[in-house]
Amino acid sequence: MSEQQPVSEATEAAASDQRTEHGSPGQESTAPESGAPESTPPAARTRRRRWLSWLLQGMVVVLIYLGASTWRSHSLLPSDGSVEAPAVQLRTLDGKSFDLRQLRGKRVQLHFWATWCTVCRQEFGALNSVHDDLGDDEAMVSIVADSEDPRALARFVQEHDIRYPVLLGSPDVLRAYQIQAFPTNYYLDSKGRIRGTDVGMSTRWGMSKRIGCAR
Repeated sequence: MSEQQPVSEATEAAASDQRTEHGSPGQESTAPESGAPESTPPAARTRRRRWLSWLLQGMVVVLIYLGASTWRSHSLLPSDGSVEAPAVQLRTLDGKSFDLRQLRGKRVQLHFWATWCTVCRQEFGALNSVHDDLGDDEAMVSIVADSEDPRALARFVQEHDIRYPVLLGSPDVLRAYQIQAFPTNYYLDSKGRIRGTDVGMSTRWGMSKRIGCAR
C-alpha cells in the first residue's frame, strides 16, 4: 500500500501539467490562428488615403473647369441660329482686309486664340488636322488676339507650322464676339448664323463634329 501512493500523485501531476499546457476543457485558446488575416499595414493605408485625396482633388478641378466653361459659354452670343456673326473688320498677316461675308455659303469655324495661351498651343495639331480634312463647303478662320506686331505673328505661325488662316483681331473684335477666355470657338452655318460655341480645349473629333452640325 505504501508504494501505490507516489504513483497516484505522479499521475495527477502529469494530468495537471497537460491541462496547463493545452488549456482547460471548454476554454478557448487566445493564441492567434495561423490562417487569420492580418490588418492592413500602415504604409498601405497611407498610400490609399493619399490616392483617394488625389482622386477627390482631381474631381474638384474637373468640376470647376466644367462649371467655368459652361458659364463662359453662356456669356457668349446666342448659338440657336437667331444671331448672325458680327460683321467686324479683320486683317490678314500681310495687312489685307478680310470680310467674313466672303465665306457665306460655307459652314465656318471661328477660332479665337492668343499666342501666350498654353491651351491654345496644345490645340495647334488638332486644328491643323481639322483644317486639312475640311470639305468644299466648310472653312476655318482663326482670329489671334495679340495683333500688335504682325511680323512677329507671321514668324510665330511659321515656327509652329500653323496651316489654317490666321487673322489679326482687335479689342473691338473681341468685344463684338464677347470673348472672355481663350480658346473660344464659334460655329456658323452657311448663312453666317451662329449655330454653336465652345470654350476651352476641344478635340479634333469635337471640332469636326460641331462644324458638320452647323446647319
